[in-house]
Amino acid sequence: MKVVVDTSVLIALANIDRLSLMRELFTDILVSRAVSEEYGEPLPGWIRVLDVKNRKLVQALLESIHRGEAETIALAIEVKADIVVLDDKRARNMARRLGLRVIGTVGILILSMKQNLIDNIDVEIDKLLRTSFYLSQDVITKALEYAKKDC
Repeated sequence: MKVVVDTSVLIALANIDRLSLMRELFTDILVSRAVSEEYGEPLPGWIRVLDVKNRKLVQALLESIHRGEAETIALAIEVKADIVVLDDKRARNMARRLGLRVIGTVGILILSMKQNLIDNIDVEIDKLLRTSFYLSQDVITKALEYAKKDC
């Protein structure tokens, strides 16, 4: 499965030592050049960095969202990604309007639990919250309920 990932997701997963979950869940993990630069340190070799070709789309998206998010969405469209992984609400809504399938950091944790890659999503969400990652109580409750369905 091909995914394009935004900076905030990479940072959040790295902060809880769970970046490797991406590699276990997906076969092709892509980021834009802007995301690679925003991340600020070398990415693992299994994450491919690509330049976005459709600069007009990026420019149009920049009217509403930040550069990394704009390039993430544009790249996802260009490469026909199965999923785009974004946390920012505005960027997620924009991606959905453009016909993309969207998940976020919590979605990665849910998928990981359903695939038995992590034992307890409660622990991982607690780790996230301790890194100043913001989640509303409603999102936490829904994530925990959904993750535990059929597990």
